[in-house]
Amino acid sequence: MAAEWDRFVLSSRNSTLLHMRQYMDYHSDRFQDASLMFTNREGRLVALLPACFSRSDSRTIVSHQGLTYGGIIVEPLTHTFVIGEVMQAALDYYKTHLQATTFILKHIPYIYSSQPSDEELYFIHSHGGKLIERGLSQTIDLTRRLPLNSLRRRCLSRAHRAHLMVATTNRREDWDQYHPLLTHCVSRHGFLPVHSADELWLLHSRFPEQIVLYATFHQQQMLAGAVVYISPQVAHAQYLAVSDEGKQHGALDLAIMTAVSDPRISGCRYFDFGISTERDGSLNPGLTLQKEGFGARGVCYDIYQIDL
Repeated sequence: MAAEWDRFVLSSRNSTLLHMRQYMDYHSDRFQDASLMFTNREGRLVALLPACFSRSDSRTIVSHQGLTYGGIIVEPLTHTFVIGEVMQAALDYYKTHLQATTFILKHIPYIYSSQPSDEELYFIHSHGGKLIERGLSQTIDLTRRLPLNSLRRRCLSRAHRAHLMVATTNRREDWDQYHPLLTHCVSRHGFLPVHSADELWLLHSRFPEQIVLYATFHQQQMLAGAVVYISPQVAHAQYLAVSDEGKQHGALDLAIMTAVSDPRISGCRYFDFGISTERDGSLNPGLTLQKEGFGARGVCYDIYQIDL
């Protein structure tokens, strides 16, 4: 039923490419799926819930552990009470049929919705759900952009003086050149990239117009790059990376501003940098100030728990 699932995602009011089965299933070997599809009495599909069993606790269902956010996906005209019935049906199913004791839901931030879609939050509360984690992202409202700060302007000036160039690329060798750069950057913070080089290329090849690498070059050498996921409402910077030489020349600033100005992103309402919080929930001050320098301001990524 993957094709039916994906058609619904494309017509919904609060989904992104992360909810497409073509995206979700790239790591299906890592997660035991527990996704649900909901139909009304006439048999018409009315909602989706991407979910999986927790990898650390088989009695816990997460929507979705392999995705940044999950949540109940609905159509533009879906009524509040239908969403309430969907939530109740999901909780009953997980408790009764899967013997789950806990349901964890990663709420889809409001910026990704084409229409207000916070009904889910009300029903989480009515079922005794508790906020267990909150990440803070920085996001640019592209319809009312704030000015760049002086540091970001100086970095862009350095990039132009160095005659750096930004290109979007569909060449495997460029994506392979980017991944070590990314690994070098995130490893300094004690992390590894979520995606391997092969996975990143696979996802780009499946969504070539929606997963885009904006790479800054000096001649043939890549100095920085931004991998951006483009959805109808939001262009999301999934990965940002820059070499030590690129830092000196403002290479990442040029990549980001090229992405923000790209016509293919012009239809989006927001450009989202992603969360700047550490594993313990504290803010990374350097990341926060860097993103705010582009005129971005705060959006929360919330995770809730309901005991079944």
